[in-house]
Amino acid sequence: MKYIIAIGIFQALLAVVLLLRSRYRTHADDLLISLVICIGLHLSIKFYIFNFIEDQQVLNMLNTFIGFSYIPLLYLYLRKTLNPEFIPSSRWYLFIPLILGAIAYFSTICVLAAGSPKGHQFLYWYNTVTLYVLLSSDIIFSCFIIYTAVKKLSPNCMERNLIIQVASLFLLIGCIGSFLTIFLPNAFSLSYISRSVVYALLICIVIRIITHKYTVSIEPSEDPIQEEIVFQEVNFAVAEITAPSEVQTDALSLFKTPPLSNTIVISKKERPAAQKRKEVLREKEMFKILLKLEAAMESEKHFTDSELTIDKLSQLTNQKKYHVSETLNHFVNKPFYTFVNEYRIQYVKDKLNQLSKHNKNVNILEVAYEAGFNSKSSFNRYFKEITTNTPTEYLSSLTKEMEKA
Repeated sequence: MKYIIAIGIFQALLAVVLLLRSRYRTHADDLLISLVICIGLHLSIKFYIFNFIEDQQVLNMLNTFIGFSYIPLLYLYLRKTLNPEFIPSSRWYLFIPLILGAIAYFSTICVLAAGSPKGHQFLYWYNTVTLYVLLSSDIIFSCFIIYTAVKKLSPNCMERNLIIQVASLFLLIGCIGSFLTIFLPNAFSLSYISRSVVYALLICIVIRIITHKYTVSIEPSEDPIQEEIVFQEVNFAVAEITAPSEVQTDALSLFKTPPLSNTIVISKKERPAAQKRKEVLREKEMFKILLKLEAAMESEKHFTDSELTIDKLSQLTNQKKYHVSETLNHFVNKPFYTFVNEYRIQYVKDKLNQLSKHNKNVNILEVAYEAGFNSKSSFNRYFKEITTNTPTEYLSSLTKEMEKA
């Protein structure tokens, strides 16, 4: 069993390094890194106990409080995947069991270290309470996470598969522990095999996280083309693009919105960022994807969906998620939510202009919600970033223009 734990510690360290160095790292990945670190700490504590502690009751009974962090971190990763603007710290109360478990854990260690005659009795109650809480929470909340992921995440979403599989492994750990506790209560004290199975499953979780992050950029490009694409300002006179005439005609009509407002020359020589990374797509392929995204936003107004995610937009446009991400991040040089929120801000501006011209009462927040924003703070922040004015200042300027006219 010691060898299994040592392998798990090595895998956890390797996973943390790889995740930190990944060029496809997102804010949600910080939660995966935290989960892997917790697994590594869990296994490290067990490695120390099994190598340096001689008290047999401690070896058999001392649960590690870090297990209380696994399910909350996975749940926060699910929430962050569903809504990238979600703030994990807003659910701090999910870690109350972890805090209480840590207090009880170190209290137990202190009582045992002091040589109190009631030390082992204290250890028994600590182990019993934490064992039942851990097993029940693993089973109940793992099922809840699996249900939520299946219901709310797109089947084409790679994070969906990761969440379901990791939650299933935690569910399996809970089921194995419950079975042994109910039907073989002495299994943990009589044999290390059952513990080894649990530690092996934790290792499987770490390996699954690694494989998830490193299957992002392995797809080859389907249509390798070495072309330079040049865009001109606002109307974008598109030069040297080999595409059907209908597509070119539609392309010129799509670039009326502000997301790509300045002159941009996209060239391998003039894009140092593109030289440092390994591209999944060629520039022309990314341009074609951009046309489809622009067309979808213009005609279908997908940006008005307050729950729009990159997974949902990819599904609506029949594009692969990581192709859309590659296009936005490295071709348009904008994160997904900046790309979407620029359309929302333009929608708000157009709506405010229209209402002002007709001298109608304007409820800015109502228009913002209509455009797809789901919070006042988010709307105000993006409006200020994109227009350099607050919504109230912008509306006041419109009113003054109307009065002068």
